[in-house]
Amino acid sequence: MGLCSRFTCMRCSDCCYFSDLRDMPVLLPHEVYYYKILAEHLGVKLEFTRLESGLYRWVIRGYCSFYDHSTKSCRIHSEKPIACRMFPLLLDVSGNKLMVSSQCSWVKKCSQGVMSISSSEDVASLFPGEYEALCELLTILYGVESIMAVAVKSNNIEVTLSVLGEKCSVIRVLESNIVKDLYLLLLADCTSD
Repeated sequence: MGLCSRFTCMRCSDCCYFSDLRDMPVLLPHEVYYYKILAEHLGVKLEFTRLESGLYRWVIRGYCSFYDHSTKSCRIHSEKPIACRMFPLLLDVSGNKLMVSSQCSWVKKCSQGVMSISSSEDVASLFPGEYEALCELLTILYGVESIMAVAVKSNNIEVTLSVLGEKCSVIRVLESNIVKDLYLLLLADCTSD
C-alpha cells in the first residue's frame, strides 16, 4: 500500500495551528462542557463562541492549548473532539457539504487521490477513522430526537448508568484517561418518565 492509498497523519501540526476563525473546530454542546473540565484539570484556558446553530466554535489563536510541541502530538489524543478526529474531513453543516481541508500536508501530497473521491465509499476507504468520526457527528446532529450525548462526572458510574439505563439505551461509555471519574455517554431513545 502506498502513502496515498489511505490517510496517515504526517505529524506536521498544521491541523493544530489556527489563524483564521473559519478554520477553528466546531464542537457540540456536550463536548464544550467535557473539554472545559479537561482543560481545568490540565491547567489550560479554552475559549468558545456560541454559533447560531447551537454549536460552538473553539477559538484557538495559534497552537491548540492541548498541542505538545516536544512530542508533536495532542495531549488529549485518545479523547479528541469529533471535529479533530474527523480532520482533514470538514463538514459544512449549513450547506450539508463534506470537504477535505487543503491545510493538511497529507492532502497536499496526495491531492490526486483526494480529487478522485466520488462517493462515500471512497471517503470511507481513504479516510476510515475520520469517516467513522464523521458518521458519529451526523448521527448526533441529525438524530437529535433519539440520540443524546452527555458528559458526567461520577465516582460511581455503575449507579449512574443503572439510573440512566431505566430511561435510555446506553450506546457508548467513554472514560477519560485524563480526568478521574469523567465519562462521556452516548444515549438513545430516552423517555421522560
